[in-house]
Amino acid sequence: MMQTGDALAAFRMAERLFGIAETLQYAEPTVWATLSTLEDVERIRPVLPPGAWLDSGEGAEAKWCHPGELPADASELAALLPLSLHLEDAVPFLSFEADLAAVVGSVPAGIRWHLGAWPATPTQAWRSTKYSGVELAFNCRELWGDPEDGHMLSVCVGQNDLQRAEWLAAQVGLRVLGPPVQSL
Repeated sequence: MMQTGDALAAFRMAERLFGIAETLQYAEPTVWATLSTLEDVERIRPVLPPGAWLDSGEGAEAKWCHPGELPADASELAALLPLSLHLEDAVPFLSFEADLAAVVGSVPAGIRWHLGAWPATPTQAWRSTKYSGVELAFNCRELWGDPEDGHMLSVCVGQNDLQRAEWLAAQVGLRVLGPPVQSL
């Protein structure tokens, strides 16, 4: 739908798509990021909302904490890298996302907003509730994808609902850029 080198412009376009949603009553974000350097952590930590948490490692070696609980000592913090960013369920819609887009830099990250419903379209008399959402992948082409230059904004619709995706894109002056990608 939109591929750009400007993370904040991609976020602003996502906001325009939110304005089309039939309802945002149950809208909520899901976020992920991989923080690989001390600079990444220091740049992104201040914009994280309450309810953010970070983990390091896997299995029995895994450690997790809230951003305010990270070690102050740079060498202790470096030993935890890379850190994966996650959110608890109760993070309010649009409480931190613009700030994250402004500071994401080269960090591979993404946000998926689960929305209430996409409206009916002029050629589709039904609204879409089950798969309504917006995804913004920073420094990758799709959420949880391999790092890549640029940021990708996508709409989430039902599996065989390309017509709705095309209609949504047109409402904000964009077009579908390629074939559907299966995500969350």
